[in-house]
Amino acid sequence: MELDDLKQTLIRLDRRLEEQAALDVSRVRREARHGLADGLRPLARAQLWLIAIGALTALIGVAAWHGAPDRAGGPFVCGIIVHAYGVAMILFGAITRALIAGIDWAGPVLDIQRRLARVRKAHVVAGMTIGMSWCAMWIPAMIVGFYLLFGVDIVAPSPATWLWISAGCVAMMAAVWLFHGWARATGRTRITAAFDSAFTGAHLRRVRAQLDDTARFDRD
Repeated sequence: MELDDLKQTLIRLDRRLEEQAALDVSRVRREARHGLADGLRPLARAQLWLIAIGALTALIGVAAWHGAPDRAGGPFVCGIIVHAYGVAMILFGAITRALIAGIDWAGPVLDIQRRLARVRKAHVVAGMTIGMSWCAMWIPAMIVGFYLLFGVDIVAPSPATWLWISAGCVAMMAAVWLFHGWARATGRTRITAAFDSAFTGAHLRRVRAQLDDTARFDRD
């Protein structure tokens, strides 16, 4: 083999190796992004459950306030509260699921990070709103439950007692919200991170960590 032929052979071999390396990198990136999408599917399915439970909760609330004989009584007022709580669950579930569906996993990593941050924020707000509100929501839920199951208005014998209990629970919930707002306003990052971590969820944290690894891989 002549020297020119050997050079041309080496050039073609080097080009094929570069093409193969590029294909391997593209395959790794594609598999990594598929893994990110798979990682958020459980969270997306959870939003369907949240919507379904919210719809059931809203219907229970309607049954309570619609059937309550006293429009100023406990079952009527608590039925409206439970109904609103169910609607809030539906809205939060639909918003979070829509944000997840709006992520283009084939797009730029920076855009995915931005959209994932929106999902995280919506999920944290939903968790804090729906979860923390149970500091007070158990009261109207119990009143509605007793009314629908047994036809009993447990508020009627002592409205003032239930009012004070409800006020105490609402004050407790407000105190937690104020504490969180104070920590965020004063830069207490460890406290706010603890709140966010508690309401973010394992799936979302895992996907964010994988996305950070993917970003480093793309930079390298």
